Amino acid sequence: MRKTSLIKLSSAIIISSAILLTGSCKKKTNEVDSETQSVVDNSICEQEFTQIQPTTNNLAVQTKGTSAKKMMEGFALAASCDTLTYISGDTTYTNLLNPPIWEFNFGNCAAASNDGLLRSGKIIVKFLGRPKVSGNKTIIKFQNYKVLKSSGIVSYNCDSIVVTTGASSATSKSFNVDVVNAVCSGADWTIHFHSSKSITIDNNGTPLVFADDKTTVAGTSGGINRAGRKFDVVVNNIVKPNNWKHIVSGSLDLTPEGLSKRVVDYGNGAYDDLATYTVNGQTISFTLK
Repeated sequence: MRKTSLIKLSSAIIISSAILLTGSCKKKTNEVDSETQSVVDNSICEQEFTQIQPTTNNLAVQTKGTSAKKMMEGFALAASCDTLTYISGDTTYTNLLNPPIWEFNFGNCAAASNDGLLRSGKIIVKFLGRPKVSGNKTIIKFQNYKVLKSSGIVSYNCDSIVVTTGASSATSKSFNVDVVNAVCSGADWTIHFHSSKSITIDNNGTPLVFADDKTTVAGTSGGINRAGRKFDVVVNNIVKPNNWKHIVSGSLDLTPEGLSKRVVDYGNGAYDDLATYTVNGQTISFTLK
């Protein structure tokens, strides 16, 4: 297996001395299929949008008045501001024409970032019905939402994230999540992204401790990478822990327009930044940055 490392996602990414990542044009007949930009760019968007719903759910659970879950007497929050702030609307849900709107401001409190990444901006949350009731919807939007990564600052935006509450049990909750017209951007690049997925949050037997939760995701996504090439993705049960920066297991089937399918494997659950992708029988290792 040829092992390499992806460096500085916002810059050129070198797979080997013979493979330079670019937004290449149509393949020549005998050209090796070496396009990896779609894999990298999908990961930049995939990892952040995978954690948005669990983060929002955790904040709602800890916030009185959201009807996500009643606060337990004497329960201490992870931090004094680790809750949503009420903005407007009817919190009794009797007037659905005026649904309640809440926000979380990372400028005031970044305690929701259990994975250690620094975030700024706001998450805006509108509950179109009691969020713990199956079938009800939540609309999530961003305001100046940015994440500081090792490769630099990445901005995230979208028309909306539409969340439909699914079944729940003592140990897990499920949601259907649609990311609509998302854009992930750095200083000199832009990625377009969309997805439609099922998300299951496993509370690891500790329903009021959120740092040890794990999120499993399955469904489809796609977009346009920074080089202008379209790509489509099938998500096969990827797992993102709350307290880790990266996806740790599961796989993606990613197909850039005009090229062969490549399989991205995130590993077997180890808390690291390693992954592989395989295309046309060749497997290459890379790091998630």
